[in-house]
Amino acid sequence: MPPLPTRLLPAAGAAAGVAAGVLGLVLHLGFADPPHAAGVTDWWPMGVVACLAFGPTGGWLASRRPEHPLGWLFLLLGLLEGVSLVATDYGLRALEHRWALAEAALWVGNWIWVLGLVPIASVVPLLVPDGHLPSRRWRPAFVLGCAAAVAAALGFAVQPYDATTPGLTDAGLTNPAHVAWLAGPVVGALLTTVTLVGVVLAVAGLVLRWRGSSGTERQQLKWVLVGVGAAVILFALGFALGPVVSALAMAPLPLAVVVAALRHGLGDVDVVISRSLVYVTLSGLVLVLYLALVSLLGTALGGLSSESTVVPLLSTAAVALGVLPLRDRLQRGVNRLVHGEEEEPYAVLGRLGDRLAAASTPESIEQEVLPVVTEQVARSLRAQSVVLRLSEGLVASHGFEVDNRTPTLTVPLVHAGEDLGSLAVHRVGGFDARAVRVLDHLASQVAVAARTVQLARESQRSRELAVLAREEERRRLRRDLHDGVGPSLAALALQVETARSLTGHDPEAAGRILDTLGPRLNGVVGEVRAMVNELRPPLLDELGLEAALRELVDRVTTATTRADLVVQSLPELPAAVEVAAYHIAREATANAVRHARASRVELRLGVADGMVQVEVRDDGSGLSPDRRSGVGLGSMRTRARELGGELLVDSSSRGTTVTAFLPGVSS
Repeated sequence: MPPLPTRLLPAAGAAAGVAAGVLGLVLHLGFADPPHAAGVTDWWPMGVVACLAFGPTGGWLASRRPEHPLGWLFLLLGLLEGVSLVATDYGLRALEHRWALAEAALWVGNWIWVLGLVPIASVVPLLVPDGHLPSRRWRPAFVLGCAAAVAAALGFAVQPYDATTPGLTDAGLTNPAHVAWLAGPVVGALLTTVTLVGVVLAVAGLVLRWRGSSGTERQQLKWVLVGVGAAVILFALGFALGPVVSALAMAPLPLAVVVAALRHGLGDVDVVISRSLVYVTLSGLVLVLYLALVSLLGTALGGLSSESTVVPLLSTAAVALGVLPLRDRLQRGVNRLVHGEEEEPYAVLGRLGDRLAAASTPESIEQEVLPVVTEQVARSLRAQSVVLRLSEGLVASHGFEVDNRTPTLTVPLVHAGEDLGSLAVHRVGGFDARAVRVLDHLASQVAVAARTVQLARESQRSRELAVLAREEERRRLRRDLHDGVGPSLAALALQVETARSLTGHDPEAAGRILDTLGPRLNGVVGEVRAMVNELRPPLLDELGLEAALRELVDRVTTATTRADLVVQSLPELPAAVEVAAYHIAREATANAVRHARASRVELRLGVADGMVQVEVRDDGSGLSPDRRSGVGLGSMRTRARELGGELLVDSSSRGTTVTAFLPGVSS
């Protein structure tokens, strides 16, 4: 908890500012405006609003963020405006009723309000959003901004009253701090120039910083620009519409700075800016157009009396007809300026589906559309960061890194009941009902793209596994031919040559050699037949799948391994399903004997839920958790997927179960 002075000072400063504003209001309303000083307090509403706006907001900000200099600065500005308001109103009443310190109070009130007003435009824009200068290069601008406030206050403090406040001169008062050489035109022009340059440089610096910023800082500076723009417009309108309108100019900036400093509600600022610019610009254009039409029609219809309603009615009708198309054009232009797009976020969201549909290939979705998806999500929701994660490991993101305090909403990507991944959105200011609806609507479209990407990646992997399986099969055939059939045939050829050489002088020896060639040739033929059977088992065509599997089980049964076959009654199956089932069973049983060193293998073949089910169980050592899938396992999975089925592998230290589900059973 902050120390007691840190907790009490903001509350005391805010209370003092509000008390000064209320006291000034009571002094102003409790007495009639002295006729000999008329006009001196015409702008009193601005002082009251400044006290009520800067004092409480500065106190709240300073109490929440004691390290934030803007809170303390706002407290000072509100207090200065309150002191000026009280001093001026007290001085006028004291002057009328001959109270003490009347002239001193009027002198203080005449210049201290400028010291509280000018820094709002010359210093505050340089310190937002965190109360510190963005870099050392802005230090000269800050010094000039402070000098602008001092120069403006100095001008009011030392110049004659007839140059600053004629009402006091009419009351017969003279400036007690009048300095002749500082009141000259050259010095006066210099003070005015310093003030204007300081204000212009600070506001221009705010605009430049906003254009060069990004992320949360850009959103914060947008709020400050909204406050500055509203203050400038209201202050300017006050000269035409009265002091009450100018007084309202004191409210937008402190509120905008508090919102920006506390990083709250930044997500919808673009919409605020867009709508505000449109309606402010539209109002100004409508007013100018109306006045121009009244003037032109009044001249053209000069015969009508000045009290005729024809000219205003015609002008109003003409303006009304032009407002709607003018508003649409303004909205498109402002949206392009603020959002970078002509449409508002909902329209941009609607175009996302068209972008997904326009992708010609799955590869284009992965490489081009998914990054655009995350960008459109970020733009539509005004999010600081969007991360798209697919279950296949693919990650696409847009935005910048955020801290763990930033509110995050993660929605699953589900397509046809399958969980494909997630979409995480990081958004300063949290998520309202509108943002949740937009994100839910968008997630369904993103899921379609994610599913397409997943299918493209699976298709590529299947092609790769098919190529690997083919090459592995070719290598196995070469090895069997080279290591088995080849040497056997070479040995037989040597024996034939030996028998031929013995035929002339030792026919009996040649006959004995030839007698041994028959069985050995039959053995080689058996090896070749076994190799051919592995490529396309003839038993599948001659006797069917069950007989082929029984021959397979008999072949893998040895003195150390027992293999059993359990077959349910099967309907007639397509040839492709029989081949896939046989090869999957052959590969699974071979793995159980060769790699898992199983002592018992059970092969089951049946039908479950309209799918042919091939199951191979063994009591071997199982698969290592960190072992990557080999060619054999990939080949089995590819064969299953080629037919629209799937392959499941359940392995532990007590054994492995490989289950393949293959379609092909007619209903």
